[in-house]
Amino acid sequence: MRYERLVEWATQMWEDRYGDAPYMTIWASSECSNKIAQEKVKPNRKLRGKAHYTGFEEMETDVVVPISDYGSRGRKMVLTATAGAFIFKFTDDDTDEAFEVVYASSYIDDDVQDLTAVALVPEGRLDTWANFESICAKAVRPRIRRRRDVYIIGGTEAFFDPAVSWDDVILDTELKNAIMDDVEAFFNEGVDIYHKLKLTPFRKLLMAGVPGTGKTMLCAALAKHALGKRRIVVYVSGSDRDGATFEKMQRAFQAVASASLPTLLIVEEIDAYLRGDDKARILNVLDGIESPNNSKGTLMIATTNYPEAIDDRVFKRPGRLDRIFVVPPIQTEDIAERMLRHYMSDQWMDEHAEITHKLLKQPGAFVREVALHARMLAAHEHKTDVTLDMLQSSVDSLLRQMKMDGSFLQQRRPLGLSSSNNRRTGFGLDDEY
Repeated sequence: MRYERLVEWATQMWEDRYGDAPYMTIWASSECSNKIAQEKVKPNRKLRGKAHYTGFEEMETDVVVPISDYGSRGRKMVLTATAGAFIFKFTDDDTDEAFEVVYASSYIDDDVQDLTAVALVPEGRLDTWANFESICAKAVRPRIRRRRDVYIIGGTEAFFDPAVSWDDVILDTELKNAIMDDVEAFFNEGVDIYHKLKLTPFRKLLMAGVPGTGKTMLCAALAKHALGKRRIVVYVSGSDRDGATFEKMQRAFQAVASASLPTLLIVEEIDAYLRGDDKARILNVLDGIESPNNSKGTLMIATTNYPEAIDDRVFKRPGRLDRIFVVPPIQTEDIAERMLRHYMSDQWMDEHAEITHKLLKQPGAFVREVALHARMLAAHEHKTDVTLDMLQSSVDSLLRQMKMDGSFLQQRRPLGLSSSNNRRTGFGLDDEY
């Protein structure tokens, strides 16, 4: 095991420096080797145990190859989580006696970016070391304040400004109202109820549905609504090179816990985070054992395209998910027409309503693509009006595409925008190959 090599190195280092002085071997916090903590926690910091911190020394060792991750801190890129070996130095306030902690952190799995750390702490100094670990963790924790945009954790950008309003969301009225009522009830009355019951005010909602039903749009609209209510919004992104990791979730939980305002936390495709060893750690947070304790209240909205990938330990354990909303494909022609009107915008004509029956049981993304493709057909033919024939051709083309298997990739002629091709073949391919 990798940690055994770390302990062997630390033990040898201890014996070389301190001889047979007694010590404790413990699991340590990886935040102590984080470059942000090492920069922010200054020497002469007072600690519990009547001691203060005096600095650190980086050590060379063949059991750890020093390497740092990096990320955004505000609008600046900085070094963050780090593998390495260090001597952390302290002084007893009563005796002025110096003492040290031998520390090493390393990645134990080449495929998982998760640091493991060990420390050798002098006997009788555990309180001081625990306090130092806590200060390092607090230094690493993202500091969030009220902004006019959304904080991104784990993405390629630091912030984004949601452009989707709640009025833009086209759902069954009862479902749409139920979602908003649950959100507002939590922040307006629910937080006080949680406090009275001596519970952490942390509520979890799940939006489940097949891809394309509009869950991302729904989250963006709720984010914009929350910003309008002067709440903080944090979004966990899996778009960077690390993908979906517990480390990102942990940073997000730390961020919302440190907020002094009501906070909305958005986690898309949560099923991607509930894998391997990360699942148990995330379940601890959802259970309440390690829930982010923001006294003003935290509401987590998670989404999934694959609810079957989330096992019964999440779905059927009360409190892990407080409420599940199913976001379905289009159920009525009224919703289909409203959605089609939205995407056709100023090119809508009443005759377009004739195709709405073909949109039933399809996700909202299907309607969007139907409208966009039809409008592009009109533009390609230098026309300002989108005819019903163009819309019908667009529907048929997309339905045909959805039914295709991989064999169409062997065809030599590309998809085109010619409406005559679309009408003849149904999906924009010539019949000749």
